[in-house]
Amino acid sequence: MKILIVDDEPEARELLKFILQEKEGLKVVGLAGSVDEAVTLLKQKKPDLVLLDIQMPGKDGFQFIQHVKQEGFQTGIIFVTAFDHYAIQAIRNSVFDYILKPVRQEEIFSAISRFRSKGTQSEGQDLSKLIEILKGSGTSKVKLNTRSGYILINPPDVVYCKADGNYTHLQLANGNREITTQNLGSIEELLNSGTFFRVSRSYLVNLKFLVRVDRKSSQCLLEYPDNSYSIKIPSQKIKMLEASFS
Repeated sequence: MKILIVDDEPEARELLKFILQEKEGLKVVGLAGSVDEAVTLLKQKKPDLVLLDIQMPGKDGFQFIQHVKQEGFQTGIIFVTAFDHYAIQAIRNSVFDYILKPVRQEEIFSAISRFRSKGTQSEGQDLSKLIEILKGSGTSKVKLNTRSGYILINPPDVVYCKADGNYTHLQLANGNREITTQNLGSIEELLNSGTFFRVSRSYLVNLKFLVRVDRKSSQCLLEYPDNSYSIKIPSQKIKMLEASFS
């Protein structure tokens, strides 16, 4: 089975490639960091299956599947996603499957096995139905109170949250910052998903933006477009964080 990996994060692409090359009968034929690059490789390599990240800067995973539908490519798609429960159900209901980030070896092989049992052609994957469902529901936004009203936040866009007494500062991937009148504990409950991790009493971080953990200096590094941010992390939390990826 020829597989194309599409993810804007180089480390994520390499991790998937490393895992897949250990499995007999699977061959990674390309790595793409953007939708445009993925479309080019799709035409050249004609993969049987695409492992597709949903959240990417610029064109996202849904724009890629629209292109697949328009061009009539015969390839299967498995999403690599940090979406919440409801969006995952929408994907499943439209015959698609998913791998939840952070990715784990057994989940990857399980998803590929399910795909094989359904057949290797995209004819069984209803692209129109998926697009319709997700356009109807959109991504699940979270309402957070502010001093003058409230804001609606898309959780995958949150880089980190910093406690400030009964307030919480939010750093967003687009560079904007917001202040909410809710404490960090309540924010953690609202953003309850496998992509967020409480690295200390003062910080909640989105693992999507985590690129480095330094045990010696007890620091973790977050990177988002044109920016980076370092946070102090207790040694016990470093061990817990490492366990979540193992």
